[in-house]
Amino acid sequence: MTTDYFNLPDGVEDILSERALELESLRRTLIDLYSKKGFSLVYPSIIEYADAIGGDVNSELKKRAFTFSDNSISNDIAIRPDISQQIARIDQANNSKEIKKYCYTGEVIKKRKDSFAKSILAIKSGVEIFGSNNSEIEILDLLLESLDSVGLTSSCLSLGRTEVLDEIIKDENLSKPKEKKLREIISNRSESNLIEWSDLNKIKKSSLEKIIILMHAYGDIRCLEKISSFSKLAKNSVESLKVIVEKISHENIHIDMTDFPGFNYHEGLVFSVHADNFGFAIANGGQYSYQQASSEKRSAIGFDIDLISLLNIKENGK
Repeated sequence: MTTDYFNLPDGVEDILSERALELESLRRTLIDLYSKKGFSLVYPSIIEYADAIGGDVNSELKKRAFTFSDNSISNDIAIRPDISQQIARIDQANNSKEIKKYCYTGEVIKKRKDSFAKSILAIKSGVEIFGSNNSEIEILDLLLESLDSVGLTSSCLSLGRTEVLDEIIKDENLSKPKEKKLREIISNRSESNLIEWSDLNKIKKSSLEKIIILMHAYGDIRCLEKISSFSKLAKNSVESLKVIVEKISHENIHIDMTDFPGFNYHEGLVFSVHADNFGFAIANGGQYSYQQASSEKRSAIGFDIDLISLLNIKENGK
């Protein structure tokens, strides 16, 4: 008699006994913190219509979502691969021009991009602020306070901005498939592949040179020195990062101008948190926006923390 039905698919796990209690403690600690900071708790549905996942801003979300059909309805249904865009949908439905703050916790399930990806299931807790144009310091301080509140006192905060690379790529007028391929090459930091691909696709020499500089712009704040001369937008982007680094009280800050975490809807500041001897980001976040019914853009910024990753780090540290 086979016992395969007692097993779980690769990439998911049961969380039992003491681990389950510790996970619940992490979740409760973070939600209590966010509630005290004025964030309203929401629990978005774990399923949505497949064609509505991510709205119009992120085709990548749709590709990473598990979808299925339901005989009672004509549309396919998808399990969420991300919660931030669900919060954006909730905020959009409220149709408010005021600053709104939300916090949440819940499971997300994503198809793997490749065989090296970690678990397909994660339990996330996070926050989103809508309608504010100057909440970068507030959100980063809250992220660091969140990690401190659950006992993670040593971590690396990685910061970047999307505008500089976006401006360079926009100037090339690439098709969407070509733009996606270019961004993949850049994220892999393969200079030889970048040069070869750029030659084949007739990328301007000036753009190629700037992209190579960006690919090497990682480390401390000094890595940004050459970027300010690219354009007025690039100069403003660099200055904004310098201001953030000056105001954030964290010992280990890393700059990276081409490693953009999470899905591809971010525009502006992006950031992630890493811990020693742990191969994946514990937290990801950044700025983005969505278009309201009035056609105006509503700004947003937020982050999410992977609670299972936190649990594993805490266990390994014992």
